[in-house]
Amino acid sequence: MEEKSQKAPDKKIGLQILLPLFPAEATLTNNLIAVQKREGTVYYFNGSMPLFMHNESDIDGFRYIASQLLANGSCKQKDIVNCFGVSPVSIKRWVKRYKKSKGLGDFISKKKPQNLKLTDEIIAQIQIKYSQGDTLPQIA
Repeated sequence: MEEKSQKAPDKKIGLQILLPLFPAEATLTNNLIAVQKREGTVYYFNGSMPLFMHNESDIDGFRYIASQLLANGSCKQKDIVNCFGVSPVSIKRWVKRYKKSKGLGDFISKKKPQNLKLTDEIIAQIQIKYSQGDTLPQIA
């Protein structure tokens, strides 16, 4: 009489396997988040679910979503640096601004720099102050 060995049931019954459901053309930032550019629009995905989109020329939209992904723990700083080629210092600055903001509108609205044109009159004023011993940071 032949005995058949029975395999013990797998103890990992409750484990759910995540399938790579990202669009084929998407670039992975990590195993949870992907990004894809189509027809001038950048899309961000968590699996097959879209998270955010912005026009490819919308720098503030990119900074906002990158900050949000870092702040909520979906990505690490190195993921953003490696995927998009931005500097770690810039990312830290964006995340700081993101944490202080009350949403996208607040994140984007920032004071515009004043007129930065150096007219002949302004150059003359700078020269006078510099000649009087003021340092460049004091003059600025």
